[in-house]
Amino acid sequence: MADIQKLAGMAAFINAAVAVTTLMVAVFAIGLSALADPNKLVDLAIHNPRPLLVQDFLKLVSAAISCVLILALCNRLRCHTPKSILVATVFGFSAVICLVANAALSLHAIFQVASATEGTPAAGDRLNSLIGLLAIATIMLDGCWFLLVSLAALKSDRLPKSLSYLGLGMGVLSLVPPLGIVVLFLSILWSVWLGQILWQEGQAS
Repeated sequence: MADIQKLAGMAAFINAAVAVTTLMVAVFAIGLSALADPNKLVDLAIHNPRPLLVQDFLKLVSAAISCVLILALCNRLRCHTPKSILVATVFGFSAVICLVANAALSLHAIFQVASATEGTPAAGDRLNSLIGLLAIATIMLDGCWFLLVSLAALKSDRLPKSLSYLGLGMGVLSLVPPLGIVVLFLSILWSVWLGQILWQEGQAS
């Protein structure tokens, strides 16, 4: 049990590092204006696809780490709130599936656009839709997971109330997809906090 707690704590710390790196790539390497403009994304994919490739790699790493955290919190809370945590776990893994699909389809689109002689509006629309639709689904499903897990933690008193309230706030914000970058920023604090709790409990066991 102690090893599981330590593993989950380490996963939470890695999740925070991935979130920080994702923010840096989005803001400094890709640029917020490019994320909002499919034509700029196409131009980036043609002339400098590396930031987009790094972003998609980070999505896959995040998906793997999320699986560990989903299972760890399910194991922690299921004895106290079995029904709600089961539903939360379904939402969590659904978000993971959407994130992996988003990364895979995005990589496919990037390689298609990068191999073309020039970008077209149709290619830009395709790239934007592949990334956008699944990204929105991922954010909203993840938000449902945060809401249900945080509610279960409050009922069972298995996590600090302040951490659970932070998770509730993140869940609510995630239901408004344009605020996804705010949720990503808050997830850094949430992950570090959770990691510290799980790691310390693993050390004490």
